[in-house]
Amino acid sequence: MAERHRVYRLLALSTPVIPRYSLMVLILGALACIGPMSIDAYLPAFGAISRNFELPPEQIQLTLGLYMLAFAFMTLLHGTLSDSFGRRRVILASLGVYTLGSIVASLAPSFEWLLVGRIGQGLSAGAGMVVGQAIVTDCYKGSVAQKTMSYIIMVFSVSPAFAPIIGGYLSEHAGWRAVFAFLAALAVFSATLCALFLPETLPVERRQPFNVRVLTHNYGRVMRDGQFMARAVVFGSLFGGFAFLIGAAPDFVTQVLQLPETAFGYLFIPIVIGLTSGSFLAARLSSSLSSGRLIGYAYAMLGLSCILNLAYTGLTSDLNVILAVLPHGLFVFGLSLGIPTMTLRILQRVPELSGTAASVLGFVQMIFFSIVSGWLAPFVYGSAFKLAVALTIGVVVSGLGWALVGRFSIKETLT
Repeated sequence: MAERHRVYRLLALSTPVIPRYSLMVLILGALACIGPMSIDAYLPAFGAISRNFELPPEQIQLTLGLYMLAFAFMTLLHGTLSDSFGRRRVILASLGVYTLGSIVASLAPSFEWLLVGRIGQGLSAGAGMVVGQAIVTDCYKGSVAQKTMSYIIMVFSVSPAFAPIIGGYLSEHAGWRAVFAFLAALAVFSATLCALFLPETLPVERRQPFNVRVLTHNYGRVMRDGQFMARAVVFGSLFGGFAFLIGAAPDFVTQVLQLPETAFGYLFIPIVIGLTSGSFLAARLSSSLSSGRLIGYAYAMLGLSCILNLAYTGLTSDLNVILAVLPHGLFVFGLSLGIPTMTLRILQRVPELSGTAASVLGFVQMIFFSIVSGWLAPFVYGSAFKLAVALTIGVVVSGLGWALVGRFSIKETLT
């Protein structure tokens, strides 16, 4: 607590409004919700969009794939721009662009215009998460930073439970365009919250000059760090596994489980319970367990979920809804248990360029996520077992990669 007050006294030199710790966590958690809400809220509308434009589901998948590619590309810039212009300004500008993209999508007269709106959303939706990570590293260190990151993930993890339920209801009763109108209203609310309460956490004297030479040098500084890039790629492969779950969700719910478009809660409620409980446990254990042990426990949970998923879906094709979704809840529990610690372990490699580092890390994650969710997810359509195999591959590749990178790190330290 003393460390938090000391940080806020320092921040008071550059901003007149300093929120309480709990309010800061709530604001950063709400900003982080924008990205997943942009996916989860409109997934139940896939069928309605397909019928509206008379296009096959595989083509509607482009609305997710192009969104994720734009998200990934701009993720590379959000943190870097915040290193030059300040955290608060970049977040507010991005929320403005997101609102415009949402309005375009809600009014789209053709599928092409819907894609334009989705690209606009993708270019701006990631600012809250990326810049939020930089804000955490601006304000907190050590176990406090790890705990703060866990609480933020716990706040934003609520969105996957409510987003598909809200999206399904709006799509069913007001049409799919109402989903994007809702997202525009959410962005306006978030912008208002930030304008009133979010402080600027990066003092002017710590900002990087905005010119091509400096930006190129900063990116080079981060990307030349072999440990940073190796861990980022390994982390991205884990998100690639998770992307199969999100990208295949519409097919899994409506075709595999044979549930209506308003029943996405059957899948996403276990997911949000897993995300929330995993984040909460990570926050509670951050001061009593080493980061290595916490990450080990996370991979143990991920591995257990894959074993259960493969065993159940491989033995029967007559799926029980509860038994089919429980392994997915355990999967995201392990994911959220490890994400805060893994993220901080990676970002701490280059603490003097936390914004740029957060951008590069987010870019790598989103490249994996966009390719898998937008283009590879259809390969697991129609089969719960194929989905279980895809999740398992992501965990195995990531787990082996993290262990190998850690071994090389120890060798470097010894030499």
